[in-house]
Amino acid sequence: MKEKNGILSGAIYLGLSAFIAKFLGAIYRVPLTNMLGSYGIGLYQMVFPVYSLLLDFSGAGLPSAISRLISKSQDRYKTAHKFLVASLKIFFIFGLICSLFMWIFGSKIAILQGDSKARLPYLFLSPAILLVSIISCFRGYFQGLMNMRPTALSQVIEQIIKLLFGVLLVRLFLPDVEKAVSGATFAITLSELVAVLYLFILYIRHKNKYKLHFIYDNSEFFNDGKTIVKNTIPITLVGIMIPLSQVLDSFLTINILGKYMQNATSVFGVLSGVVMTIINLPVSICYGLATVAIPAISGVRSQSEKDKRKNKILLLTLLFALPCSVGLALFSPLAINILFRNLAQFEKTTAINLLRLCSPCVVLLSLVQASNAILIGKGKLYTPVITLSIGVVIKTVLNLLLLSDANLNIYGGAIAIIACYFFVCLINLILLTTKRKANENTSSYPCRQAS
Repeated sequence: MKEKNGILSGAIYLGLSAFIAKFLGAIYRVPLTNMLGSYGIGLYQMVFPVYSLLLDFSGAGLPSAISRLISKSQDRYKTAHKFLVASLKIFFIFGLICSLFMWIFGSKIAILQGDSKARLPYLFLSPAILLVSIISCFRGYFQGLMNMRPTALSQVIEQIIKLLFGVLLVRLFLPDVEKAVSGATFAITLSELVAVLYLFILYIRHKNKYKLHFIYDNSEFFNDGKTIVKNTIPITLVGIMIPLSQVLDSFLTINILGKYMQNATSVFGVLSGVVMTIINLPVSICYGLATVAIPAISGVRSQSEKDKRKNKILLLTLLFALPCSVGLALFSPLAINILFRNLAQFEKTTAINLLRLCSPCVVLLSLVQASNAILIGKGKLYTPVITLSIGVVIKTVLNLLLLSDANLNIYGGAIAIIACYFFVCLINLILLTTKRKANENTSSYPCRQAS
């Protein structure tokens, strides 16, 4: 019963904190968009797909991987300590390499994306990658012990620091849009630095409270590192798929639309920086369920208990996401006019239409992240990689076909996003349902079930 309460409370903590973090992020986007304009927010959004991709390479999948390893151990505290030490040693290097990559090649990436003014934002955002690598190690440590508060609170702290310093720096550097966007990205770096300090202090307090004074055996580093990397790779690949598709979006959208539109960067900013920000707000609440699903499901041996938890997580996800999706479809004009009232009338109209069109993504994205987590928790580590890869291919092909149609223009990109998540969600649910039926069929055969 204590374990089940831990799952529920952990999901509530993470879900609530993710909602608060996304809500603060959405609030931040309002003055940011109003100050920078659609072009400035387009520059801001150009940087994030590459940033997110590098984050995944540098260990953004670590919290889920480490929490899964710890949850399966008999001595969780000792296991948590040794995997924390090993992961810090490994992923500090990965994070440093990725930060240096963005620092050195940011200007070239910006040119390839179609707008060289994204150079400085890449530069000021690059240190954040190393900091997030360190954050991921500490979050995995706490999540594996089913303590979701540090992850939850650190997410909120990140958003508060980003909001305060982001608005301050943007105002300081305007009317120079390029420098203002750079200030906004530097605020992210500052927020990650504060989160690192916060988690480190919590870790020290946690060790002292429970008198945990384990000495790490360096002779085990190779085996521990191998185990961490082995479990992190599939989760990292899952995490890479969406940022990778967003990187492709940023290259394709601006370059293709730029052939027949003067404001390609601006309309890209409307879709990715305005509409998807609103879509991700309700999706973020379901993040808590998805995050808790991995240790919750992998931590039990009974297949029937795994299925019960799987069904509960999917049902709760659907019960929340579906009304939110309908609400966004019905009240999209209200949402855009309240949050982004300073957009030009054409941009407002575009945003309202895109939000209506993309509203099903609330359900699809929520179910995708929940079903991916369940598959990973059940040990199907590479299945989400395959299904997301199929979705990315579908999305890329549709972008190439639909964005080239001047009548569809940016709406073609929205259709591609919906198709991507629809097929990923459909395949995942079919796999989970098929597995459940197979288990039900064998449940009437005690001998076969025991084997």
